Amino acid sequence: MAQRLLLVAHAPTAQTLALMFGNAGEPHTEDVRRLNGRVASWFSGPEQACQATALRLGSEAEPIAELRECDFGSWTGGTLADVAFQDAPALDSWLHDPYAAPHGGESLADLINRVGQALDDHPWPQGRSVIVVTPLVARAAAVHALGAQPDTIFRIDLAPLGRLLISRSDQIWRLQGLTATANQRLG
Repeated sequence: MAQRLLLVAHAPTAQTLALMFGNAGEPHTEDVRRLNGRVASWFSGPEQACQATALRLGSEAEPIAELRECDFGSWTGGTLADVAFQDAPALDSWLHDPYAAPHGGESLADLINRVGQALDDHPWPQGRSVIVVTPLVARAAAVHALGAQPDTIFRIDLAPLGRLLISRSDQIWRLQGLTATANQRLG
């Protein structure tokens, strides 16, 4: 029997709406509807936004530290506009090179490796597990599931409450579906 993971990007927050790096803050969960169907287990990134969204979707979730948001180093707490104004070349580098870490934190390639290792090594139960993470962590999971090059992360859009459905059998992850926004239904 296959393991199925439904990764859901946490609900929007004031910080995600402001395109802020780092702490996602408190989610706006009023528009989050409970998931239908059987769920074998619930997990989340350690962020409050992830845990609160999981609760609204249907259950308390066990946090997995390795599924935390990217470490943005000196950019943490700043907005995309602030960083673009203060150091446009560094931002341009980060937006085009998955191995760049001009902020002194974690590169996107490092994030993809960390998330992929967590997906591969965690003892997921049989059936469907729901995992609520940040949108960037969900994008990293998609890159890993596809076995794609790290720069593929720049070609995936996933908004808050977007969903990614992956499955594994014979130790191979497969992408089953991607719903970029909350306006569409998946799984």
